[in-house]
Formats: sequence, C-alpha cells, structure tokens
Amino acid sequence: MAFFGITYLGYQNPVGDRMLPSAQNKLDTRGPKELYRVPVTDNQRYGWWVPTGGLKNQEPWTQIRHFPRKNSEMTKFVNEMSMTYPDFSLF
Repeated sequence: MAFFGITYLGYQNPVGDRMLPSAQNKLDTRGPKELYRVPVTDNQRYGWWVPTGGLKNQEPWTQIRHFPRKNSEMTKFVNEMSMTYPDFSLF
C-alpha cells in the first residue's frame, strides 16, 4: 500500500521529495534554500524565512556598533614603560 509514497516503513524518499527540480541534477550549490523547497529538518525552520541579506539590511535597529579596546590600560602602561626603561619588568 504505497499511496502518496507512504508505506508501512514510512516515507520512501523524504529528502529527495523536498528537493527543487532544478537542484536535483546539480548539487554544487551550497545553501539549503537553494536545494530544497521546504526545510528538511526542524533545525532549518529557525532561519528558513529570514531574507537572504539578513536583518542588518532591512532592520537598522538590529545593528550594534562595536568599539573594541585593542589594549587595556595595563598593556599600554607596560608597553610605554618597556620603551622608556629597557630593564623594566612587572615581576
């Protein structure tokens, strides 16, 4: 009894049935959205409907500006002291 591809053993080809017809012959594409019509696993559902460009291009409030500090105050102090006094050591 194989109506609609379902038997007592489950779906016969669960991954292949969800592939796009254009992607079945060429598997060199990288993204799941380029290979499948719908998400194959539950973990792919999280970002499936997010636009390709991401939220940064569409929602400016999602962007966070970062200003990392390259050197701490202690590192600056040690660098300056080692330049001024070649024999300087913290220990």
